[in-house]
Amino acid sequence: MLVIALAASPRKNGNSEKLLDEVIEGLRSGGAEVKKHRVDKLDIKPCTGCGECEKLGRCVIEDMFQELYDQLIKCDGVVFASPLYFMNVPAGGKALLDRCQVFWIAKHRLGLDLFGERRRMGLLVSCAANEFGPGGAPLFRGIEDTMTYVFDALGLEKMDSLLFTCADSKDSIAGNLDALRLAREKGFYMASGMSV
Repeated sequence: MLVIALAASPRKNGNSEKLLDEVIEGLRSGGAEVKKHRVDKLDIKPCTGCGECEKLGRCVIEDMFQELYDQLIKCDGVVFASPLYFMNVPAGGKALLDRCQVFWIAKHRLGLDLFGERRRMGLLVSCAANEFGPGGAPLFRGIEDTMTYVFDALGLEKMDSLLFTCADSKDSIAGNLDALRLAREKGFYMASGMSV
C-alpha cells in the first residue's frame, strides 16, 4: 500500500505537520509505504483556467505537479494535513488543490477511470484556534467541504477527519499526547483498510 502524505503548512514542523508525522508513523507500522511532500517546497504554479485539461485529460502546466500527478494516480491513499487559514488551506495548498481540477475533469467531463478498482482512502488532518467562528459558524466546514470534493475527484474514500482546535502556537500539539496518539492510530487503521 502506497500513501502520499501532503503537508500543506508553510511552517516547517508546525502542528499539522507534527500530526501528519504521527499518522505516517501509524501507516508505516501498519505496513504502508509513505511518500511525504511538504507542499511549500514543491514548485506548483496556480491553475490558469486554460481549459486544456478538458481536451487532453492532463494538465499542460510544466512544474512539479506533473510528478505528483503520477503519484496521486498510482497511490492507494492520500493524507492531507493543513492548518486552517480563513476556513480553508494556505495558499500553497490551495494551488495544489486547484490543480487537482484535472482529476475532476477526467472523471466528470471525460468519463476517464484513472484509478482502477483499488480501494483508496483519504484522511484530513487539520488544526485551528477555535471550533466556531463569528456568528457561531463551524470553522472546519470550509476545509471539509473543499476536501470532500478533492477526494472525490481523486477517487478516494474519505475517512474520518482529525480536527484539532486551540493549536495556535507552534508547539501546541507537541504537548498533546492524546492528539498524537490518535493521529498515529488513524494512520495504522488507514493502513489496515479500516475506518474508525
